[in-house]
Amino acid sequence: MRKIYISILLFFVFCVTSFAQPTNCNEPDVLTQDDIENYAEGDVTLQSPDWDVWPGASLGGVVSSEQAFDGVNSIKIGGGAAGQDVLLLLGDKTSGHYVLSWRMYVPAEKSAYFNMQHQAPTSSAGFWAFDAYFENGVGRLETYDGNADVAFSHPVDAWFLVYLLIDIDNDVARLVVNQRTVDAWTFSTGSVAASQMNSINFYPADANYQFYVDDVEFLEIPAAGLGQYCYTAQPIEAAGVFQVPDLECYGAGYDQNSDGEGNKGYWFSYTPTEDGIIAMASCGGGVDSRGWIFSGECLDLKTVGVNDDQCEITTGGSSWASYREAVVKAGTTYYILWDDIWETAGFPFELSFTNEAPSPGNFCHSATPIEPGVYDVLEFTGNAAVAGPNINNTSSSTTAYSKSQWYAFTPETDGLMRISSCELAISDTYFFVYTGNCDYFEGLTLVALNDDGCGEGLLTSSLDSIEVSGGTTYYIEWIDRFSDDIFQWELDFESTVGIHDLPELAADIRCFPNPASELLTIQYLLEQSGEQLQLRLVNVLGQQMLEQRLSPADQNQIQLDVRALPAGLYQVILSDGKLQTSRKVMIQH
Repeated sequence: MRKIYISILLFFVFCVTSFAQPTNCNEPDVLTQDDIENYAEGDVTLQSPDWDVWPGASLGGVVSSEQAFDGVNSIKIGGGAAGQDVLLLLGDKTSGHYVLSWRMYVPAEKSAYFNMQHQAPTSSAGFWAFDAYFENGVGRLETYDGNADVAFSHPVDAWFLVYLLIDIDNDVARLVVNQRTVDAWTFSTGSVAASQMNSINFYPADANYQFYVDDVEFLEIPAAGLGQYCYTAQPIEAAGVFQVPDLECYGAGYDQNSDGEGNKGYWFSYTPTEDGIIAMASCGGGVDSRGWIFSGECLDLKTVGVNDDQCEITTGGSSWASYREAVVKAGTTYYILWDDIWETAGFPFELSFTNEAPSPGNFCHSATPIEPGVYDVLEFTGNAAVAGPNINNTSSSTTAYSKSQWYAFTPETDGLMRISSCELAISDTYFFVYTGNCDYFEGLTLVALNDDGCGEGLLTSSLDSIEVSGGTTYYIEWIDRFSDDIFQWELDFESTVGIHDLPELAADIRCFPNPASELLTIQYLLEQSGEQLQLRLVNVLGQQMLEQRLSPADQNQIQLDVRALPAGLYQVILSDGKLQTSRKVMIQH
């Protein structure tokens, strides 16, 4: 009997060990690892227990040598294959924490699609957890959670990585496509709500669908621990110094590189009791770090700030460490994420808070209000740049050099805005223009940007004819991406209200002196004598400041007294009621 007891005990220990969750992210349980190399060409369903066919379909994934991420084979879906409907089986998981990934290739002008099935589909019914569509570089995620579909971008004619993280125990799913998080949502939602993970379905809806799948990996990882995800973030009660542990587990993924670095991370949460400014700094940590600040709910995060390498250009700072400031509101929870884009070693960081109002020009929120004119950038003092990181609607640089100066211009009428440092700067300048909500990156829409726009061989920036709408505030951000030298820049505005409403009048106009301070002389020559003419002087807001009626009998010259007018840019408009022409003049006192 003793031997029987020992056998039963060993069997029990084996069962517990076999079904226990992993405890180390560096040693996950590998459930599936398939590089598609060990199959003959043809239907993979007949060669692997991990692949199947939707009930009623006649063809599974086709092993093909047409494309491969590495090796020679991949799974081909579509391309005119009749009756194809492919399932990648996931084992009907109802608990646990998982990472599923694969490489995907979508040819130009072709489409792709996959979904997850909560339960095993039948020939007459499916149990969709979500749907992901890919078409001409634009993707769409439908999650059945009551929220609008989420758009994303993807490469064409190139392999890219798809990550799917499923935490069944916490009921959270997250999709990462081509190194960017697409969305996070409640996993149990779907066409039929269920907390079960049955399979991934790759389906070619019509003959235009053709795509390839390679290097499939399905892992079970440890339960989401403290700090691993937004929803398990380590709370910070008050400002101070905190320790980021070694980065080992999945939980980041908001901006990866091509090798997948940026997936691991550690999260903190902080809820200020007053309005103010927070600053996060790893400057004394001695590690190449990158930090993020988010607001909102964990399933709907908004980017408030991100920084990489700012401490390198701060006296006494650690090379490659990060510093970032953000405007915060009382009662709102902010999430701070440190990821492994460069290193996995732990480090200390400091979170500070002040209830002081934002300094003018240092933040989008406190952008300096301006009118058309010339402005000095004497120093870059803002540590809250939106330009820099290659995320959302921002620029193409992968490093967030955060020093910036912000300005705000609100035209009263529709018009054309010009921003230029061509004649006023000798340093390398760079600017961005946004509209929208300053509270988070996703709330801002990039309207225009320019670097080196003043001509060949010049490093200064200029952009003409930026279309602007009356009553809309435009945030202008100059950054120190290439230089932090002192410089000047100019803002011009030309109202299009009442200026370009009529066809061009065939006339030659000369305005002098220009700039004018007392009397402005206007000479005009018409190609043919017309009806009574109207001469108007209009400011940059489209407001008529002077008006005079002219007749063909008048001498073709007139003088306007401009001593009482404010200095600035104006338009001289000559019209016969059907046609008009205009010239710019500057008034200086």
